[in-house]
Amino acid sequence: MRRITIAITIALALPSAAQQLTADEAVRISLENNYGVRIARNAAEQAKLANNPGAAGMLPSVDLNGGYSVDNAGTTQEFFTGEKREADNANAQVINGEVELNWTLFDGLSMFAAKDRLEALERIGEIQLRQELERTTYSVLSAYFLLVQLEKAVQVQREGMQTSRDRLRIVEMGERIGSSSGLDLVQARLDLSADSAQMLNLMQRTATSRTALNKLLARDPGTAFEVDTVIPLAEQLDLATVRKAAMDANTALQQAREERVVADLSVKELRGILLPQLDGFANYGYLRSTSEVGFLKSSQRLGPQYGLTLSIPLFHGGAVKAVKQAKLTGEQADLSMQQVQLELERELLDTWEQYGNAMQRVSLEEANLGGSRMQMQVALESYRIGVTTAVQLRDVQQSVVAAENRLLTAQFEAKVAELQLKWLAGNLL
Repeated sequence: MRRITIAITIALALPSAAQQLTADEAVRISLENNYGVRIARNAAEQAKLANNPGAAGMLPSVDLNGGYSVDNAGTTQEFFTGEKREADNANAQVINGEVELNWTLFDGLSMFAAKDRLEALERIGEIQLRQELERTTYSVLSAYFLLVQLEKAVQVQREGMQTSRDRLRIVEMGERIGSSSGLDLVQARLDLSADSAQMLNLMQRTATSRTALNKLLARDPGTAFEVDTVIPLAEQLDLATVRKAAMDANTALQQAREERVVADLSVKELRGILLPQLDGFANYGYLRSTSEVGFLKSSQRLGPQYGLTLSIPLFHGGAVKAVKQAKLTGEQADLSMQQVQLELERELLDTWEQYGNAMQRVSLEEANLGGSRMQMQVALESYRIGVTTAVQLRDVQQSVVAAENRLLTAQFEAKVAELQLKWLAGNLL
């Protein structure tokens, strides 16, 4: 028993030299280091870079072309006049170079739909980044306040163990003077042992919770730190205000709306394939050719060339079906958006019920706890003078510990429900 008590005392004292970590600091560290956040940031940046006029096909292409060729083949030429020319290894050379510009001037408005689609995809990237920031913030704060709750539970258990030690000392003294039986002494030791086992269990859960929080912060799981000693009281929220904010700012709903926009723009983009396309071209080039056999000994061209090309699609296999498929994708996106909104409303109401229930339990447990603590003091003093039995003292002791833990649980659940409501409303950050 003495070994267990010493081990628990040492374990409780070890974290005292660790660095203090506040909830805000934990969130800051996680948003800087968390791998999920970093991946989401990169994805959002990729979507931003992809949103440009060139990717939508709105900009021209400019190319520099050049070539040089030599032909030394044997040549035989016979003309209508009867003249015949023959040459072995007749040399012919061609050298050319040009700067060429091609620009799609009209493509059935597909390029404008593509640009709008890229802008919507960029917004989706930003929304997904915010989703990851919110998810990480919620996870970190929930883990942080769980650790606060567990450390408070350790403190409550330690106070309960002190009562068990006081009872053991009273029984040991009573046995020496003959007022207590050996059975009372055995039972007191068994109860203290049970309390010690519960303490070790709580310490294990606390250590696991601490490691989990370090993992969320993307740092060494063994990093030592201290957390706050109390869970902040949950804020008083209004359901109508939270619901309105959720319909406007919830990231899951925002993403579903943007995906509906992307689906509509994809239909417009595909329809452009069925419309005429007008392209403009221009180049400035140089061409020189020489030949030992043929009509011309040499030829040279230098200057600009420009014009327009009109392409009218008569048949584009699969384009009509592609448009129909895109329309179906749009209908699916619309159904998904409605489903997300319905799920959001359900989750909002469920979380609100949890929040209200936890807040009421906090008020009730706070009102009852003072009386329970006073009852514990009275029961211990009564036990000292022999008015209260060991069983009655144990019942009161366990009742106080249970009341303390119920309050801690209610405070934690109220805080987590508050965080979840803010997350659903899009104002957790």
